[in-house]
Amino acid sequence: MFSVPYTFANEDESYITMPALKRFAKEKKKEDLKTTVDRPQLIQDIENYANQSLEKEEEVLDWLDQVLVEGIKDVQVKLIDDESFTTSFISQDEFVEKILNPLIVDQTNKHLNKGYTEELSVFRYDITNETVFGRRIRLYMGKLLCTFDKKHGAAKVPYPIAVDVYCDAGIIVARAKSKSGLYKYVENFVLEAAIPTKSEKETATAIKWVAEKLQLNTKKSYEAEMVFKSCLYNMLERYTKTPNEIVDLIEGKKAEINSVVDTVMNQICNLRTAYKEDVESNVLNMVEKYFSISYPDKQIFIKDREAYPLKLNATDEEDSKVEQTAAMEEPLQSKAIFFDNKKMLQKSRACDGVTFMFARLNTRYCSKQFKVKIVVNKDYCMLKFTEYTMEEDIVHVLFSLIGTRGIAE
Repeated sequence: MFSVPYTFANEDESYITMPALKRFAKEKKKEDLKTTVDRPQLIQDIENYANQSLEKEEEVLDWLDQVLVEGIKDVQVKLIDDESFTTSFISQDEFVEKILNPLIVDQTNKHLNKGYTEELSVFRYDITNETVFGRRIRLYMGKLLCTFDKKHGAAKVPYPIAVDVYCDAGIIVARAKSKSGLYKYVENFVLEAAIPTKSEKETATAIKWVAEKLQLNTKKSYEAEMVFKSCLYNMLERYTKTPNEIVDLIEGKKAEINSVVDTVMNQICNLRTAYKEDVESNVLNMVEKYFSISYPDKQIFIKDREAYPLKLNATDEEDSKVEQTAAMEEPLQSKAIFFDNKKMLQKSRACDGVTFMFARLNTRYCSKQFKVKIVVNKDYCMLKFTEYTMEEDIVHVLFSLIGTRGIAE
């Protein structure tokens, strides 16, 4: 009899949430699965559905695999060194299959519902070629870890990890659930002797493991860091375009702005012509700042946009750090602090970290928006999804970042 493993069914773990359950029930509505029942009943109904036939059990297992690799996730991204790609690897499935087939831990059950050990294992893999994202090799992996908290004590838990190799994009990506109180697996858990771990360490280990098996190398720290920071800056710039309403206000005062520039250049500071571009930039930034922060309708910084920033971190060439946060989840672009540091960002064209509010691609059974924090850290970039996020939204954010890579390089 099929049943969803307790760790994954447990509501406190947030692996399987109501939006994911309702989506499955909606797809199978003809099978008498209802979206109006409560969570325990819906899980029971899906288990009953799986037990009707082997074919339906396989449907549920495929669905469960997908649900376990979406949601609340930390997503680690590394750049693949171009020289480590081979022609056979890029173009021939047989090359990949020859390596990965022997690594599958259980050939009779290629799913994430069981079979975890203390060693990192491969449960299944998929090779797809998509129009937008190109060739992707996904490995569904996992291992046993221990957890501990004062309320529940110690427990042994399965810990799913997905690793994606996007061949055309030149990236390798691992994702796992963010969770406090994680420890390396031991048979007999003793807190004082336990070795703590976290999602970031586990995804790094998984990337290294997959890269070695597939004979890939990742880019070194400095080179990768600069690419990621540039990508993040380009992403920020895309989502903070000056709204047409503000552009119109600036255009309407063009003569006055030119007069101010001329006054600063010739009457106040007596500057050489070489300074004119810099003075113009400063005056325009100031005018845009006050038009923006005083504009009554803040929706102009949100409407018709996939995302807008709530918080950002950056470091200039002199290692001066800036941290900006908008209160009450309002767009950062409507705040004075954004413009106070805009020129520094434009000069370095690099950003250390941004928290965005993204619009969901499909809002059925979900909120309209979700937050994601993107942070560059040496040779990798972390995308932290702190609320339940569907697969399509995770990939959309990833390629909103990586899609600027050509510009960055």
